[in-house]
Amino acid sequence: MTPVGYFPCTQDPPDGKNISNLINELVEQAELCEKVGFDGFYFTEHHQQSDGYLPSPVLLSGMIGMRTTRLKVGTCVLLSPLYHPIRLAEDIAVVDQATEGRMVAAMGIGYQPDDFDAFGVSIKERAARTEESVEILKTAWKGERFSYPSKFHKIENVRVTPSSYQKNGPPIWLAGWVPAGLKRAARMGDGWIADPIQSLEVIRDYADQYREEAKKQNRKPFVVLMRDCIIGKDWESVVAKSGPTMATHKWYFHYGAYVKDEHIKNIVTEEELTFETIAKERLIAGSPEQCLEQLKFWKEEVRPDYIMLRMRQPGGPIQTEALKDIKLFGEKVIGHL
Repeated sequence: MTPVGYFPCTQDPPDGKNISNLINELVEQAELCEKVGFDGFYFTEHHQQSDGYLPSPVLLSGMIGMRTTRLKVGTCVLLSPLYHPIRLAEDIAVVDQATEGRMVAAMGIGYQPDDFDAFGVSIKERAARTEESVEILKTAWKGERFSYPSKFHKIENVRVTPSSYQKNGPPIWLAGWVPAGLKRAARMGDGWIADPIQSLEVIRDYADQYREEAKKQNRKPFVVLMRDCIIGKDWESVVAKSGPTMATHKWYFHYGAYVKDEHIKNIVTEEELTFETIAKERLIAGSPEQCLEQLKFWKEEVRPDYIMLRMRQPGGPIQTEALKDIKLFGEKVIGHL
């Protein structure tokens, strides 16, 4: 069975005035995910957003870890250029110890200027800072003193305590959606996180590039397939509640995030996008049977080692419906993957 992780919505539009309620909802979602068979629960981060986008993925991972017993917890992704790597190594190690080895550290280089501006970090340094961070974390989690010739920090005769619960540290998955990022994930990461919004033909090409580079590096590939998912009792009910996902994907299209493919090659503006267009070979959408069929198709075409699903967008569904979706997917789909 292919393990499935849950990627929650950590935004509180429009003004971030109900964050405590949002956090309570996240805990409720995570506890249900554990109950119905999801493998993990993962957080990302952004900063300075008016909707209160939660900025602390490691802290949130620890919080969920203390409310669960089996569920993996982690980041997907933390923006590694924004952290001092020694403090990051300490914080992740503490969560790994507290959860007895359930922590996963997925990292990305970032792309939003506001995130970098908040910490006075140059966005031009993001790739170099990320590569340093991966190297430093893997060394730090051994629990021995070390020095590192960093371009950005002074790291001399340092020992990180505690050491990680997992031998050699939690797995580090790296996001990468351009050739340099794919090569970085293959060379340095313990896994690669696929772009969540591109179509099958694009992801299949990325996966092939990643696996080829991993082979060159004599490393075992590990593919994390990330998708948006809308599940309902039938197709009609899914279409009826597709608005929040459509809003998200129209935003992506407007800002040029989509790679042109067969499905959108003739679409010029986001107003031309239809749900049927973005659902085809891009979303996981439909009844439990349809979702299962689509995921099996992706498994045949891309051969993922892990599946990560986002089932709630900033615009919805509301918590009661989100919980119903988690339960339906867990009870009707996960066990058949």
